[in-house]
Amino acid sequence: MEDNELTEPFLVRLKAVIDADPNLNVSKLATDSGLANSTIRKMFRDNKSPRSSTMRKICAALGTTLEEFMSNAQTAEEQEIVRLFAQLPEPLKQQLLGYGRGLAAAADPSPPKSAEENE
Repeated sequence: MEDNELTEPFLVRLKAVIDADPNLNVSKLATDSGLANSTIRKMFRDNKSPRSSTMRKICAALGTTLEEFMSNAQTAEEQEIVRLFAQLPEPLKQQLLGYGRGLAAAADPSPPKSAEENE
């Protein structure tokens, strides 16, 4: 694959995946994702963020979701949290975030900050 300087985050990660897998190349990815070979090559050449539908097709071909692919989740538990979070409707996402913040605060052994320290 071309070695132009990629800056678009999805493409940076995608190139790393392609480079790390000797059985994967642009042509195979295009076939597996149902996209034209030229579509994927153009993404890399132009270094522009592809449409979300294109990214989702590519991720599906890689056996993952866009949310998982773009997350920094490293452990199986982190990946499961990302996967579950992506399945929730927005109001439940907000509720879960509030719950998570409460759990993190309860687990933090440092004393709570005063109002003056927060400013």
